[in-house]
Order: sequence, then C-alpha cells, then structure tokens
Amino acid sequence: MRCRVLVCSMALVAGCSGGGGGDDAPPKSGADVPRGDVAVADPGKALARATFDGPSGKIELAVVSLTARGRLANLALSLTPHHPDKTSMGAFLYFGYYVPEATLVDPVNLKRYLVVKDSEGAALGAGNVNYNLNQPNTLQYTFAAPPENVKSIDVHFGDFPPFRNVPISR
Repeated sequence: MRCRVLVCSMALVAGCSGGGGGDDAPPKSGADVPRGDVAVADPGKALARATFDGPSGKIELAVVSLTARGRLANLALSLTPHHPDKTSMGAFLYFGYYVPEATLVDPVNLKRYLVVKDSEGAALGAGNVNYNLNQPNTLQYTFAAPPENVKSIDVHFGDFPPFRNVPISR
C-alpha cells in the first residue's frame, strides 16, 4: 500500500491505514454506505458558509452537503485556506500543529456524533491532508446517522464557531 507521510519532527511517528484497501483494491461498498452528491464540493452551492481568521490567514469554510442514508451520514465541507506566500501546505502545519476535527451536535437529543472509525481504527474522514491554498478543498467525513426525527443538526469544525441548524437530507 502506498501512503504519503509528512514527518514534522523526529518525535512524531506517522502511519497510515488503508481503510478502503490499497490503490489496487476495490472500494468498499454496501447498502448503508452514503454516496457523496459531489466529487469536488462546490462552495457556491453551500448549505452554510463563513469566513474566519485562521493561524496562517483567512479561512473560508462551507457545508456543502449533509446526507443520511441508512445508519450512516456523510458530511462534505469545502475549505479554502488562504496564505500569502505558499500554494500548498499540510493541515497539521497550516492549523498550528493540530488538525481540526469535524463533529455533529444534535441539540434536541443532546448527542455529539464523532467520525466513524473502520475496523482498523482509522477515522473515515479527511485526516491530515495536504491543502491547496487559496482554492477550495473538499473534506469528507462519515458519521453515525442521527435518528429520522432529527431534521437539522449543528456542524462543528475544530474551534471555529459552529454552523447551526444544518438540514439533513435523507
């Protein structure tokens, strides 16, 4: 299996898990696996959007879709990180040595949903990706689906203010 590892220091040991298999393995499929509506998220068709001051420049963040199917939900975000001097950078470095996590919060049932992990313990989410700076990047996350009666939910990304009442399509 091929993987890219960004080594930030001698003390940091990085590994990778191929939750979906190696480059030659077929993708996982099943009745409960949500399919994203878009291969590349279009921030122009966002359900919610905001601009924040980040550690390396302005950050444009948009919730492009939140789709529940069966027992899983898929969240697609568009992240446009800005930097005056670079064209790409790892999330770990861009955000000041941490990678923001995405979570969903159900304010009615008082539940926080974390990214689902595969059988090897790897999160089914964006992870420590390399961002193209000054242009949109698509981040995808998989969660346990909220109950059918939950029509909207709050989307959190790191320490940034949450997007409230994001509609869930089913």
